[in-house]
Amino acid sequence: MDERTSLNGSERADLASLPDHELMSRLKNASKEERAAGFEVLVRRYKNGVVTFLFRFVGDYRTAEDLAQEAFLRVFRKLDEYNHSAKFSTWLYTISSNLAKDEFKRRTRHPAKSLDWSSGKGSDTTKNVPTAMEADSPAPEERLEQDETRRQVNEALKDLKDDDREILVLKDVQGLAYEEIAEILSLPMGTVKSRISRARLAFKEIWKRRGA
Repeated sequence: MDERTSLNGSERADLASLPDHELMSRLKNASKEERAAGFEVLVRRYKNGVVTFLFRFVGDYRTAEDLAQEAFLRVFRKLDEYNHSAKFSTWLYTISSNLAKDEFKRRTRHPAKSLDWSSGKGSDTTKNVPTAMEADSPAPEERLEQDETRRQVNEALKDLKDDDREILVLKDVQGLAYEEIAEILSLPMGTVKSRISRARLAFKEIWKRRGA
């Protein structure tokens, strides 16, 4: 029996080179150590995207980080239940979306504990949240402009209905395909397209009203 307690660099690099579906298949029957190493690979690949999605959805960075951690923990616990014919990112975003909706239900039941979109935990940390379209290493003046635009976008997003905000973030922030969004939200393709169009129009009107 192999009694090693850690993987060597080559073994870790091998895990990191695998596509999502192959990595998930490998981890299903892996040792505890290999599962942990493979899980780290998945977290590195998707943490920023999931935190971005959750932050734009729930409006508070600390809450987004907590929900993202719970999403990855659920993935780890459910490795054996993963359907290998499905896209991993779709499964992960479905879990994340459900957690965000549960958070909104909790806020509805306990409004006094609800988090404010304009609180420091949200708006002051937007500069640390990457988006699917963010450029690499902008000049300082460009970064300041980007940060201000991102702050204004976040403020406008908060005025959308929850469903509109969710689908707009999935499409225009995360850059997911219509097919993947349809699977995440369990909606027909036509409904996804119409809801995205509706959400974009609603956002445009909010943007105009805010004079951004």
